[in-house]
Amino acid sequence: MISKLGFSSDDRLLIINADDFGITKGTNEAIVSLFEQQAITSTSIMFPCPAAREALKFSNQNILDNIGIHLTLTSGEHHSYSPVCQERPLKSLINKNGKFHNDISYIEENADDEEVRIELEAQIQSATMLGIDPTHLDSHGGSIMGLYAGNDFLEITFDLCEKYRLPFNLPTRIIEQPFFNNKQKETFRIRINSGRKRGILFIDDVISLPYCCKPVEYEEMKRQLLTLLKNIKPGITQLTIHPSKITEELKSVTNCYFERGIEYLLLVDPDIKKVLKKENINLISWKEIRDLQRILT
Repeated sequence: MISKLGFSSDDRLLIINADDFGITKGTNEAIVSLFEQQAITSTSIMFPCPAAREALKFSNQNILDNIGIHLTLTSGEHHSYSPVCQERPLKSLINKNGKFHNDISYIEENADDEEVRIELEAQIQSATMLGIDPTHLDSHGGSIMGLYAGNDFLEITFDLCEKYRLPFNLPTRIIEQPFFNNKQKETFRIRINSGRKRGILFIDDVISLPYCCKPVEYEEMKRQLLTLLKNIKPGITQLTIHPSKITEELKSVTNCYFERGIEYLLLVDPDIKKVLKKENINLISWKEIRDLQRILT
């Protein structure tokens, strides 16, 4: 794939993707600001979040052209989300209050496949109805990946990738990660092969800073990020971040607000930009991958 994007096999390409667009007003403001400063190349929006539609209202065309869907099947730590689909009850996905469960294992073990399909497609259609041509699909909290109870919803997601002609964020080097067991790795191999047969494009790797690990200090997180960037391998890698302005709303949603605030500041740190240039890391977005997939299929 990398050669079809105009690069050599030794080149290192990086997508800087801001997850959770729409989770709070402060997150929206941070992501819009980072786009304007050319500090990120992509974002993924959570349509079940109350601030999701607000996020689009003050996004310029550059941002609107670089939004993927952060497929969401669970509520947050301290904030509950409702399904986007309201035309019918999705009983296997919701609790007695009509909200998503916050236990991913419960969803993996109990969710009805057809209800999962309906909700995921509703989230994609919400974007298209608002004039967005999504760049990719990915998974909030790994809720469709089968990481907890072993039951994934990836084939359902691939059906939607085919229908809407979208790539999916399942890095092929996931099978090299030591924290997955052999059964998980084999499942990922099967899913990656299935996706490739369908014409779905995948990136090679994902990197991210440790999340919600106390204590947190700016200089330590900066050191870790610089190390991650210097050690990017050839191919296409995504740096996954969760930038936000720290607000009372954010504090009510997550205990990990401080890390999100630091990630926001790190992305405009001159030293980060310098290392990207020094290491000859080429910034791209999911849009290029989506457009290539549509040409190839």
